[in-house]
Amino acid sequence: MLYVWIALGVLTTSWVLWNLSLDVLWQPTDRRTVRRMLFLAGVKDGETVVDLGCGDGRFVVSAAREFGARGVGVEIDPLRVLWGRLWIRLSGLRGSAEIRRGDMYRADVSQADVVVLFLSPTANLKLQDRLKREMKPGSRVISYYHPIWGWTPEEVGEGVAGYPLYLYRMGCDETVAGDPRAGATL
Repeated sequence: MLYVWIALGVLTTSWVLWNLSLDVLWQPTDRRTVRRMLFLAGVKDGETVVDLGCGDGRFVVSAAREFGARGVGVEIDPLRVLWGRLWIRLSGLRGSAEIRRGDMYRADVSQADVVVLFLSPTANLKLQDRLKREMKPGSRVISYYHPIWGWTPEEVGEGVAGYPLYLYRMGCDETVAGDPRAGATL
């Protein structure tokens, strides 16, 4: 029995250390802020919402269940992927929601109508060129807490805890070619 506890301790420590090595630490978003973000992004029935670094899949589930969208999550952590897939199955959303295990920096966003980000400033910076290049005109990016450096938001909302929500629309010259200091926080 002692060996089982030692093995569990080693696995848990390894998992925690691996998570700390990633660009983004998982921090769940409260459900009211999830709804506010999807509402601010103007998610409509039949659209595709992609959540990069989806964690447990709460944006994916909410987009499918409450907004009639197709929810797609991309998550690198295998334990969160399993949890999210179980949640989708138990919610009866298997045809309209899914979580893919993968690297958010390599995820296909070309079919997304909305991309959800609750990442770090570093991760947003690493993603912005791909989002600009791959997303179709008129699609939206909604970012919680951290703006996208150099982009001018179409609208700024507020989450339940008072943190900002930044909405960007692709194909708007001012969104992707705005003042590099716009929305910057120190």
